[in-house]
Amino acid sequence: MHINPFSYSNLRGNLQVRCVISACIGSLLAVALTLFWLPNSHAQTATPGDIQGTVIDRKRQEPLVAHPMILTIHKGDIAETQETTTDEDGNYRFGDLPLDPSVHYTVATLYEDTDYTEKDIVLSTWAPNITLNFDIGAFTDDKTQVQIKAHSFVIAPPPPDHAPDGAVTVFEAVGIVNQSDLPFQTKHGTQTVGLHLTLPIRTEGFQSRSTKALTIDPATNEVVLTTPLPPGESLIDYDYIFHVEKSKLNLSRRLNFDTTEFYFFVPEGINFTPNAKFFDAPKREQIHGGVYLIYQSTAGKTFKAGTTVDLTLNVNMGSASGALPGQTSDIGKLILIAVAAALTGGFFVAALFKLRTPNNSTAANNIDDAATPPDVGWLRKLDPNDREHVRIARLEFITHLDDKYEKQEISERVYKRLRREQTERLTTLLEQQKRENNA
Repeated sequence: MHINPFSYSNLRGNLQVRCVISACIGSLLAVALTLFWLPNSHAQTATPGDIQGTVIDRKRQEPLVAHPMILTIHKGDIAETQETTTDEDGNYRFGDLPLDPSVHYTVATLYEDTDYTEKDIVLSTWAPNITLNFDIGAFTDDKTQVQIKAHSFVIAPPPPDHAPDGAVTVFEAVGIVNQSDLPFQTKHGTQTVGLHLTLPIRTEGFQSRSTKALTIDPATNEVVLTTPLPPGESLIDYDYIFHVEKSKLNLSRRLNFDTTEFYFFVPEGINFTPNAKFFDAPKREQIHGGVYLIYQSTAGKTFKAGTTVDLTLNVNMGSASGALPGQTSDIGKLILIAVAAALTGGFFVAALFKLRTPNNSTAANNIDDAATPPDVGWLRKLDPNDREHVRIARLEFITHLDDKYEKQEISERVYKRLRREQTERLTTLLEQQKRENNA
């Protein structure tokens, strides 16, 4: 039986781990790079374009009149701004904009201390006019509209410079559905946030893998999404360092949202087994050159918000070391050696997730369901000219998506997912270019 903990249309698909360097130059980038090599007629032209749209206050269900809108024009390290206001129907327009792939635009506005921004917009000859509508001011705080479809854990070695003291790296990937038509917000202390998820106590070295808006609150030991949770499906993933104590890796926590399924991915060769009885017998699967035992929670069981779920892994290294079962005097070194041996082939570099194609999915859904890792690894291997080519290609591809969506040639779900992925990748690229310039 195949397992796909993040696919919402087919939760019995197949999950695999992919390498950052190899996977990040997959099919989407191939399409984007193809777009870059289009004839020069798509590059720069004297014909101007425009960005326009309507700003609607969803609280009152009426247009915002005389509301300020700001356009930022980015070209290289230079940024210029223009400002306009909406008319009596809530419409705005920035005109006479160059159709230049080396230029990208940001449109932003502020409403009730909340920023609304659309980034990385490119105008070209095949998409000279972009419509960006802003629906602002309306959110839901109904927690029953938010459900975690799958919460997965992958056990990996600690960083190479970490002491062999029983530490492992834990990767968590959380597939979330906001069933409302509005973005979700909730309270975290005195702050309004998109969501907050409890972590086990004594986590170290938290790192977000999906978005800069994901952080940790050390006071409450919770993962916090600082921006609203958009409608539809989202995937957040992060990692941290955690320690085995008394032959247990205790990842238990209180749930803030209803959760459908849990998964553990344990490298074959280390004897970590779930303590809870609601996990089925493991399935053995080869993933990215390594073999994993995949433990899945019993189908049909829902874990309710407000309950504390037992996510403890019992650790028995006795068979690997000749020690007695439960012996812990040298548990740190044993774990480090066993996990590293089980993950040979560069898994620690890979440790991000991709969905295999569900058998009954369409081509569009296949693209939509892919969880895309960041581009940092392979970008470092490119020279500055190649990185500039990639930047232009990504901008062109984002604009192409906008054009396809405006013409209703792709679904809203596919459009939002692809645009988010390409924008995140473009951000990673721009950050890499900035680091190179400052070096």
